[in-house]
Amino acid sequence: MDSLEVGDLLEDCLRAARLSTHSTEAERLDFCLCKGQTQDGAMSRVGCLKITKLLTNTTLIPLWPLMLVIRRLLVAVLKASIVAQEAGTGLSVVFLVDRFLYWTDESSRLLKITKLLHKHHPDTPVAPQLVIRQARVYLNSGKLQKAEYILSSLINNSGATGCWVYHSESDRALVQAVSVQVRGMILQTLGLWLEAAELIWASLVGYYALPQPDKKGIGTSLGILANILVSMNEQDFNAFRTSPDIDLSLLGDRSHRLLSAAQAAKMAVVYSQYTSLYVLTNVVSFELLQSK
Repeated sequence: MDSLEVGDLLEDCLRAARLSTHSTEAERLDFCLCKGQTQDGAMSRVGCLKITKLLTNTTLIPLWPLMLVIRRLLVAVLKASIVAQEAGTGLSVVFLVDRFLYWTDESSRLLKITKLLHKHHPDTPVAPQLVIRQARVYLNSGKLQKAEYILSSLINNSGATGCWVYHSESDRALVQAVSVQVRGMILQTLGLWLEAAELIWASLVGYYALPQPDKKGIGTSLGILANILVSMNEQDFNAFRTSPDIDLSLLGDRSHRLLSAAQAAKMAVVYSQYTSLYVLTNVVSFELLQSK
């Protein structure tokens, strides 16, 4: 299934979500059949993935074809669940395909479906990750005020999103760390380097404090911090490094802005070693800083 087919299916889902009519017995039966087939298909392919992983000792080769198949199955379930008025399943599927569709630039349509499902079924929980995704989409499209509003609400409410129930406090802490990180990115976009650096540092503290530190989050924040340190002036850097809430010993030489930036970029490479494009970004940043 290529991106065009996915877009067509999502458009069908969006039209179904806008209609929001009562489901028929036939539509509910179709939903049950579709859901059952997806579970069987996904499980059989996960089994194949495990075997392939043992043979190749890497998930890089089988993972992409597997994701393409599972995406097709899940989007089909999404449409069936919308038609059958099964909002819980629909929003669960949205959560599962969110990151993959973000990579293929389909988040906007997926988030419209999410809003409609939430509008028609307000008692159905919406994952906070989807709320953060909306903020990211607003940030990328330049709607900074809307992104700021969403993130401020999440942060001020300790990650609460309607009737969503966290299974553990570490899940809530992770959502808080991500929210603070994205908010720091907004301030970075606005050129508020000191305030942005403080928020990115706070996100780092949050990621490190988790029972199992989030390496991807740490790598992302370190890369952002490196870029911020390069951009800020010496006065802002001095205020940042002397803040009682900041301990730049993590970055080695705390007295030199560019050396701290280079160390942050170098550490970002280590923490993001399984994300090839992001590694390349941070390697380039590190080498540019080394040449200065």
